[in-house]
Amino acid sequence: MIGRIIGAMAFGVSLGTGLLAVVTWGIRALQGSSLAIAAPGTRGLTPGLLPVLLIGTLAALVAAGIATWVLLEPLGNPWRRAMLGIISGCAAFAVALITWPVERAFGRPGLLTLAASCALFCGLLGWRLSRERVTA
Repeated sequence: MIGRIIGAMAFGVSLGTGLLAVVTWGIRALQGSSLAIAAPGTRGLTPGLLPVLLIGTLAALVAAGIATWVLLEPLGNPWRRAMLGIISGCAAFAVALITWPVERAFGRPGLLTLAASCALFCGLLGWRLSRERVTA
């Protein structure tokens, strides 16, 4: 059962990190478009980017928590599943801080590579967890 818990949490963290890499890629792509052109003399996030950042980040964290919740279904206890889902969402945010140095070092292709690596890891973990027999 401990292996299932660790695997489900790793799946959630990887999913959240990959989705946050996609959000960061989207922000950088929008910054190069006409949507992100700010008024002269202003700096920072423009009104067109802020909703993408906030909604995308929240959606990625919620997706990480829900994925962990679903994969921990054999656990049975809804409170424990919820607690581990929340931990996975918060851990995904912490691990996703890697997107900043990846973006600085490799640009937008690096972010897409990070997202693809996370997707591959999620696929492998999902395959392993689906084949695992759970005994109470």
